[in-house]
Amino acid sequence: MIEEKTNEITAIPDVIKRLNLKGIVCTWDALNTQKETAKAVIEGKGDYVGALKGNQGNFYQDVIDYFDEDRLLIIQSGYEGGYALSREKSHSQIITYEYYQTEKVKWYEDYKDWEKLRSIGLVVKTVENAEGNRTVEKRYYISSLLLDIELFSRAIRSHWSVENKLHWQMDFTFKSDNNTTVEKKAAYNLQIMKKNALSILNMVKEEYKLSMRKIRFKACLNPEIEVPKMFYIAKKKGWNFDKVKA
Repeated sequence: MIEEKTNEITAIPDVIKRLNLKGIVCTWDALNTQKETAKAVIEGKGDYVGALKGNQGNFYQDVIDYFDEDRLLIIQSGYEGGYALSREKSHSQIITYEYYQTEKVKWYEDYKDWEKLRSIGLVVKTVENAEGNRTVEKRYYISSLLLDIELFSRAIRSHWSVENKLHWQMDFTFKSDNNTTVEKKAAYNLQIMKKNALSILNMVKEEYKLSMRKIRFKACLNPEIEVPKMFYIAKKKGWNFDKVKA
C-alpha cells in the first residue's frame, strides 16, 4: 500500500530494498524509470531493464535520435550491438518483434547519472493483418545489462507477460479500475483476494476451456459445485490453500 503524502515513484525504491535481487533482472514501465529506482536495484546486487518514454524529456528524445535507420542497419549487420527477430501469428495477424541492444551509451553526456547504465535498446513491433495493412510501434529501454540480446529480449517479454496476465486481467476480468472502495485497508484486502482468485483461474482455465470471465460467470451460477471443483483442480496443480488461509 502507498502511504499518505507519497506516490508510487518514491515508494518503489523502498520496496526494492526489501528484496533479494542477486542474479535477478528487474523490469518496470516508464513511470518508474527513475535514477533512484535504478540505484536501488544495483545496490541490491540486481540488474534492471526499464522502459523509456517522454517523462524523461531530452534523454528519451536523444535515444530516439540515436536509433535512426542507419544505426539499426549497423546493429543488424552485427558490427555494433545485438539483434534478434521473432514472429508470431495472432487472430489472423502476423506480429514481428525486432530487438536491438547496444553498449554504446557514453555519447549521452549524463549517462553516469544512471547507476551502471551499460546498454540501451529498442523493440520494433510490426503488426500486419490479412488485408496487408501494417502498423509499427517502437519502444525504448535503458539497462544495466551488458550486451546479451537473448537475456535483454527475454526480460522484456517477461515484463509484457506480467502486464498481459496480471494487470490486464485485473482490469478486464475483475474490473479493478472501476472499484470504488474508499477505505484503504479494504481495497488492499480486495486486491489480495482478487489476485488469489486470478491464480486459481489460471490453473483451471485449461480444464474449463473458457475465458476467465466466462469461468467466473459459470461459478456464480452454480457456486456449490463449481467452486469446490476449481479448488480441487488448483490443489492438484500445487495450489497451497492452507497457506492462503493463513
